Amino acid sequence: MKKKVLFSIIVILGVAIILSFAGCAKIGTKIAEKAIENAAGGDVDLNLDKGGATIKDEKGGQTQIGENVKLPDGWPSDTPVYPDVKLSMSTKTKNGDTGKNEFSIIGEITKGSIKDVYNWYKDKYGSGWEAVTDQYTESNDGDIAYLNLKSNKYEVGVMLGKSGETTSMTMTVIEQ
Repeated sequence: MKKKVLFSIIVILGVAIILSFAGCAKIGTKIAEKAIENAAGGDVDLNLDKGGATIKDEKGGQTQIGENVKLPDGWPSDTPVYPDVKLSMSTKTKNGDTGKNEFSIIGEITKGSIKDVYNWYKDKYGSGWEAVTDQYTESNDGDIAYLNLKSNKYEVGVMLGKSGETTSMTMTVIEQ
Protein backbone atom coordinates (compact mmCIF):
# COMPACT_ATOMS: atom_id res chain seq x y z
CA MET A 1 0.00 0.00 0.00
CA LYS A 2 2.81 2.45 0.92
CA LYS A 3 4.54 1.80 -2.41
CA LYS A 4 1.32 2.55 -4.30
CA VAL A 5 0.85 5.85 -2.45
CA LEU A 6 4.52 6.82 -2.92
CA PHE A 7 4.33 6.00 -6.64
CA SER A 8 1.15 8.07 -6.97
CA ILE A 9 2.77 11.00 -5.20
CA ILE A 10 5.85 10.87 -7.44
CA VAL A 11 3.72 10.77 -10.60
CA ILE A 12 1.59 13.65 -9.36
CA LEU A 13 4.67 15.66 -8.45
CA GLY A 14 6.06 15.12 -11.93
CA VAL A 15 2.86 16.42 -13.50
CA ALA A 16 2.79 19.40 -11.14
CA ILE A 17 6.38 20.33 -11.91
CA ILE A 18 5.71 20.09 -15.65
CA LEU A 19 2.62 22.28 -15.27
CA SER A 20 4.57 24.83 -13.24
CA PHE A 21 7.13 25.19 -16.00
CA ALA A 22 4.33 25.58 -18.52
CA GLY A 23 3.12 28.75 -16.76
CA CYS A 24 0.25 27.07 -14.91
CA ALA A 25 1.93 26.91 -11.49
CA LYS A 26 -1.08 27.80 -9.33
CA ILE A 27 -3.44 25.49 -11.21
CA GLY A 28 -0.86 22.69 -11.30
CA THR A 29 -0.14 23.05 -7.58
CA LYS A 30 -3.83 22.92 -6.61
CA ILE A 31 -4.48 19.90 -8.86
CA ALA A 32 -1.43 18.10 -7.47
CA GLU A 33 -2.35 18.94 -3.84
CA LYS A 34 -5.85 17.53 -4.30
CA ALA A 35 -4.56 14.40 -6.02
CA ILE A 36 -1.93 13.79 -3.33
CA GLU A 37 -4.52 14.34 -0.59
CA ASN A 38 -6.77 11.75 -2.24
CA ALA A 39 -3.89 9.27 -2.59
CA ALA A 40 -2.51 9.85 0.92
CA GLY A 41 -5.85 10.19 2.69
CA GLY A 42 -5.15 13.52 4.42
CA ASP A 43 -4.41 17.21 4.01
CA VAL A 44 -1.11 18.16 2.36
CA ASP A 45 0.65 21.40 1.54
CA LEU A 46 2.58 21.33 -1.75
CA ASN A 47 5.18 24.00 -2.47
CA LEU A 48 6.78 24.01 -5.89
CA ASP A 49 10.15 25.71 -5.59
CA LYS A 50 12.52 26.44 -8.41
CA GLY A 51 13.96 23.04 -9.22
CA GLY A 52 11.94 21.01 -6.72
CA ALA A 53 8.94 20.45 -4.51
CA THR A 54 8.10 20.07 -0.82
CA ILE A 55 5.08 18.18 0.49
CA LYS A 56 3.99 18.41 4.13
CA ASP A 57 1.11 16.47 5.63
CA GLU A 58 -1.04 17.10 8.69
CA LYS A 59 0.81 14.45 10.73
CA GLY A 60 4.20 16.19 10.44
CA GLY A 61 5.39 14.15 7.48
CA GLN A 62 7.55 15.89 4.93
CA THR A 63 9.03 15.02 1.54
CA GLN A 64 11.42 17.21 -0.46
CA ILE A 65 12.49 16.42 -4.02
CA GLY A 66 14.75 18.43 -6.30
CA GLU A 67 17.83 20.60 -6.35
CA ASN A 68 17.68 22.50 -3.03
CA VAL A 69 16.83 19.64 -0.67
CA LYS A 70 17.73 19.97 3.01
CA LEU A 71 17.61 17.47 5.85
CA PRO A 72 14.00 16.98 6.98
CA ASP A 73 12.71 18.93 9.97
CA GLY A 74 13.60 17.18 13.20
CA TRP A 75 16.57 15.18 11.80
CA PRO A 76 18.35 13.95 14.95
CA SER A 77 21.51 15.97 15.62
CA ASP A 78 23.27 12.87 16.97
CA THR A 79 23.00 11.07 13.60
CA PRO A 80 25.56 12.92 11.44
CA VAL A 81 25.44 12.96 7.64
CA TYR A 82 28.53 12.87 5.44
CA PRO A 83 29.34 16.55 4.73
CA ASP A 84 30.03 16.22 0.98
CA VAL A 85 26.64 14.94 -0.18
CA LYS A 86 24.21 16.86 -2.39
CA LEU A 87 20.71 15.74 -1.43
CA SER A 88 18.06 15.10 -4.09
CA MET A 89 15.33 13.72 -1.80
CA SER A 90 14.51 13.71 1.91
CA THR A 91 11.57 12.40 3.88
CA LYS A 92 10.21 12.36 7.40
CA THR A 93 7.30 10.13 8.37
CA LYS A 94 5.74 8.68 11.50
CA ASN A 95 5.61 4.93 11.88
CA GLY A 96 1.93 3.97 11.95
CA ASP A 97 2.44 1.30 14.61
CA THR A 98 4.92 2.99 16.97
CA GLY A 99 4.36 6.70 16.30
CA LYS A 100 8.15 7.14 16.13
CA ASN A 101 9.89 9.27 13.50
CA GLU A 102 11.51 7.71 10.45
CA PHE A 103 13.81 9.73 8.18
CA SER A 104 15.49 9.02 4.85
CA ILE A 105 17.71 10.91 2.45
CA ILE A 106 19.05 10.20 -1.03
CA GLY A 107 21.96 12.08 -2.53
CA GLU A 108 25.11 12.19 -4.59
CA ILE A 109 28.56 12.18 -3.02
CA THR A 110 30.47 15.22 -4.32
CA LYS A 111 33.88 14.50 -2.74
CA GLY A 112 35.52 11.26 -1.74
CA SER A 113 35.31 7.63 -2.76
CA ILE A 114 32.88 5.03 -1.48
CA LYS A 115 35.67 3.77 0.77
CA ASP A 116 36.21 7.31 2.16
CA VAL A 117 32.51 7.74 2.95
CA TYR A 118 32.22 4.22 4.37
CA ASN A 119 35.19 4.87 6.70
CA TRP A 120 33.78 8.30 7.68
CA TYR A 121 30.53 6.64 8.82
CA LYS A 122 32.39 3.87 10.67
CA ASP A 123 34.40 6.53 12.51
CA LYS A 124 31.43 8.81 13.32
CA TYR A 125 29.24 5.92 14.46
CA GLY A 126 31.86 4.09 16.53
CA SER A 127 31.33 4.58 20.25
CA GLY A 128 27.82 3.72 21.47
CA TRP A 129 26.77 2.15 18.16
CA GLU A 130 26.53 -1.55 17.34
CA ALA A 131 27.29 -2.59 13.75
CA VAL A 132 24.41 -4.91 12.85
CA THR A 133 25.58 -5.17 9.21
CA ASP A 134 28.97 -4.01 7.97
CA GLN A 135 29.65 -4.85 4.35
CA TYR A 136 32.14 -3.35 1.91
CA THR A 137 32.64 -4.97 -1.49
CA GLU A 138 35.30 -3.93 -3.99
CA SER A 139 34.56 -4.61 -7.64
CA ASN A 140 35.85 -3.62 -11.06
CA ASP A 141 32.26 -2.57 -11.81
CA GLY A 142 32.21 -0.24 -8.78
CA ASP A 143 32.45 -0.65 -5.05
CA ILE A 144 29.36 -0.95 -2.87
CA ALA A 145 28.97 -0.59 0.88
CA TYR A 146 26.22 -1.08 3.41
CA LEU A 147 26.21 -0.25 7.11
CA ASN A 148 23.35 -0.90 9.49
CA LEU A 149 24.08 0.59 12.91
CA LYS A 150 22.04 0.58 16.09
CA SER A 151 22.09 2.54 19.34
CA ASN A 152 19.63 2.69 22.19
CA LYS A 153 17.90 5.63 20.40
CA TYR A 154 18.20 4.97 16.64
CA GLU A 155 18.75 2.46 13.90
CA VAL A 156 20.74 3.91 10.97
CA GLY A 157 21.23 2.40 7.52
CA VAL A 158 23.73 3.76 4.99
CA MET A 159 23.98 2.33 1.47
CA LEU A 160 26.62 3.50 -1.02
CA GLY A 161 27.01 2.59 -4.68
CA LYS A 162 28.54 3.87 -7.88
CA SER A 163 27.05 4.02 -11.34
CA GLY A 164 29.33 5.47 -13.98
CA GLU A 165 30.89 8.56 -12.43
CA THR A 166 28.10 9.07 -9.87
CA THR A 167 28.43 7.85 -6.30
CA SER A 168 25.02 7.66 -4.60
CA MET A 169 24.09 7.43 -0.96
CA THR A 170 20.85 6.42 0.72
CA MET A 171 20.53 6.87 4.47
CA THR A 172 17.69 5.98 6.83
CA VAL A 173 17.25 6.86 10.50
CA ILE A 174 14.56 5.14 12.57
CA GLU A 175 13.77 6.14 16.15
CA GLN A 176 13.71 3.18 18.50
